[in-house]
Amino acid sequence: MKAASKNNRNLISQFLVTLFSFGVFIYFGFHLMHGDRGYFALRGVNQKLAVAKEKHGHLLAEREVLENRVKLLRPGSLDPDMLDERVRVVLGFVDPDERVLIEE
Repeated sequence: MKAASKNNRNLISQFLVTLFSFGVFIYFGFHLMHGDRGYFALRGVNQKLAVAKEKHGHLLAEREVLENRVKLLRPGSLDPDMLDERVRVVLGFVDPDERVLIEE
């Protein structure tokens, strides 16, 4: 009878160790996928990074356009057409037979 009791205890302890190990595996597996630094969080960060890179590219292109416009207004390389355009926009001077198209 003592041998059967000891055998049952071993069986129960093996079951509990297996159950605990499985629980730890499930816990870490869940957090590997859904945790703050898990797979789905990484995908979200990568998507945000792609959007930020695209926005950065657009901003760089816009900056180049603005730098070129400023360069045309500098005293050393003053472009008469650019000066005329800025005067008309800022002061509102227009001849009666002209049409003004303002690009923004």
